[in-house]
Amino acid sequence: MIAAFSPFLALRYLLTRRINLLGVLGVMFAVWAILLVDSVFAGFVTTIRSDVRNSTTQLLVTDLPHDTGYDAVRLALEAERDLVAATAPRLRHHGMFQPRRAPRGGERRVESSQVDFDHTENGFAILLGIDPLREPEVSGVRGWIDRAPTEFAERGIDRPRATVFDESDPHRRERLLVPDAAEWLARKRAGLPIEPHSEDHRSAWPGALLGWRRIRHAPQLNPGDPLDVVVASFPSDGKGGASLHTHSIPLAFAGWFASGHRMFDETTVLLPIETLRTLLGHDPMDDGAIDLVTDVAVRLRDEVAGSGLVAAQQRLQAAVQKVLPQGSKPCLVVDWEQQNEVFLSAVAHEQGMMQFVLFVVMLVAAFVIYATLHMMVTQKIKDIGILSALGGSPRAIGTVFLLGGVTIGTIGTLLGLGTGIVSALYLNDANDWFYATFGLELFPRRLFDLPRVPCDLSPSWIAKVGIGALLLALVVAWLPARKAARLHPVTALSHE
Repeated sequence: MIAAFSPFLALRYLLTRRINLLGVLGVMFAVWAILLVDSVFAGFVTTIRSDVRNSTTQLLVTDLPHDTGYDAVRLALEAERDLVAATAPRLRHHGMFQPRRAPRGGERRVESSQVDFDHTENGFAILLGIDPLREPEVSGVRGWIDRAPTEFAERGIDRPRATVFDESDPHRRERLLVPDAAEWLARKRAGLPIEPHSEDHRSAWPGALLGWRRIRHAPQLNPGDPLDVVVASFPSDGKGGASLHTHSIPLAFAGWFASGHRMFDETTVLLPIETLRTLLGHDPMDDGAIDLVTDVAVRLRDEVAGSGLVAAQQRLQAAVQKVLPQGSKPCLVVDWEQQNEVFLSAVAHEQGMMQFVLFVVMLVAAFVIYATLHMMVTQKIKDIGILSALGGSPRAIGTVFLLGGVTIGTIGTLLGLGTGIVSALYLNDANDWFYATFGLELFPRRLFDLPRVPCDLSPSWIAKVGIGALLLALVVAWLPARKAARLHPVTALSHE
């Protein structure tokens, strides 16, 4: 039971000492910062994970031996009918592309010193060969194409939606051919030989889809514009060595895509897999050519999920391994998180470090409460002696200071929760107002490349922060209260 004088004396000490306001403000600021900063970071993480998931297939069979054919792997996977709903071949290779323009004042050269593989200004790209007939069954490629005009519109740019996947003729769709009239007009702009009338032209160049972020380096591209693509390969020379071969082919710009995953959109160019196979020396019309793949994308049946996913990966890995050449190293069957393990781990690590820093901020606020109460105990030693002499128990005396610390912590926590919730709800409005009024942004759009600041404030996190702050305030208030309760009355009365 709390002695009658304890709450009244605690209230008097709180109201007569303005320094207690510092403790309230410290706790309020710490709780506000934890709520707001973590909610913004959680929003970024949620957005990042969603975009990465959207750009990645459910499962990917990878680390296949060199010169692996798709058909054998497909049959092995599709034999697992209770697991596999669809498969699609993929072929990855590095290359460079350059838009072809009408000649003006001589040939444009790219010097070796200009090639920076960390950027995309020079046309360096990861060429991803896909089967346009099978790919929509395992990935959101159609959604990527639909999303691109929206991304441009949010940045005040008008670009049409790519239509190559809408082609009714499967043979044209398989090669991502642009409309005949678009290619005829593009050839005319580039100064290439053309038929007299566009009605007589038939598209011949395979299409290529570019990530929308490349528009900064190729802003003038129009559907059908020719792209010169160059790749290098190292075929065996029959003597135990290898020689460098370069291959080039013209492609037609077929449009933009936007998966949402920044790294994927910046570095990847989508093109028909048969075109990339031809560039690498496996033209389907040649004798001995194989249906070359580096990966196979897999979509599982809807009922295979959760704990069954790991078992499905193991079964599919064993099935594929059986059809690979003897002595091949084990292939991998990875889910979307494992495909982006390094990137997602880095994001999770940053979030953990951020939460640690915010916890340190809360510790600083708790130390302010401790210092305030410790100073109060030191200044009120004579009062403690008088209370003891009048019959106040050590527990009741300690309760005076414990209630003071809990009150400071409670008021600071409630104010911090309130301001944190309001700040999170109106964060984008405040950001827009600062930008419109002062030209300043709390969260620069250009830096984060997002039209709005993502904010994910969950009720469970609000409760955890509130309870944690109150418990921490209780602990740091207990230490000075314990000191006050253990003071001997004679020692307290004789204190100078």
